[in-house]
Amino acid sequence: MFTISLDQASQESLRRIGSKALQLARMMELDVGVPGGFVVTAEALDRFIAVNGLLIEGTWSDYEERLLQAEIPEEIGREVAMAYEQLLKSAEVPDNAVAVRSSSSAEDLAAASFAGQYETILNVTDLPHVLGSLKRCWASLFSARVREYAAQKCINWNMNDLPMGVLVQLMVAADVSGVLFSMNPVTQNSDEIVINASYGLGEAVVSGLVTPDTYFIGKSDRRIRKELGLKELKVVAGAIETMELETTEEEQCRFCLEEEQIGDLVEQTLKLEKYFGHPVDLEFAMKNGKMYILQARPVTT
Repeated sequence: MFTISLDQASQESLRRIGSKALQLARMMELDVGVPGGFVVTAEALDRFIAVNGLLIEGTWSDYEERLLQAEIPEEIGREVAMAYEQLLKSAEVPDNAVAVRSSSSAEDLAAASFAGQYETILNVTDLPHVLGSLKRCWASLFSARVREYAAQKCINWNMNDLPMGVLVQLMVAADVSGVLFSMNPVTQNSDEIVINASYGLGEAVVSGLVTPDTYFIGKSDRRIRKELGLKELKVVAGAIETMELETTEEEQCRFCLEEEQIGDLVEQTLKLEKYFGHPVDLEFAMKNGKMYILQARPVTT
């Protein structure tokens, strides 16, 4: 009731598992490299709020803190524990690190991506950490920054009726990661793919911590134009969650993606753009030469 395996979720409703999880579940059927995982469904948040008497009445001043301090109902915790154990058993490489990521139905919309508004916790390494991260994702749905973003986008925000799934996914300890647009979001050139990439986990690029390498690729002629970024630091897995390390001079002075890797990214991008029927904004990671797609959403400008 409260969890579903990602590889079985492609026919689930948007409301139940959220946009991020639904897009990834559908991509798993396309032979695209998507890390395995499971979704904690929107019913879990509804149950959590009801059991703890957290329906919103008036003040917002301490709502996030009240939510974070509340206990996860036993039936939800038990089901999450079983799904987490099964996920680790199915991993190709034995490792207990996962990423816990929000997956709201009001996310990755054509006019409002909500990118960076909700919580993502990387390098989560045990069950208590998973359950605590689950609450952090739920709490982020009600944060001031999300309310402000929704207001800017003129989105009607009924705070007592906000479904959110949470995605628990095997973590890719990336050598290189970044974001890709299947059309140039600045010039609106639909024949040009734009890639921003840097070392380590994608958080450094997504959150603007670094000046990444930038690649412009023509869809028609496959011509590649490159701009070297400073790549000042990289985000990597720490003992708990993540930490930042300075990149070496050698790393800063060379491009982080090989042309063969760029070619692989382009081919997967064209496949996904055709499948979804619109330009896509992708988050990707590369580990030991293998490419993984971590998110796909419509391009917003």
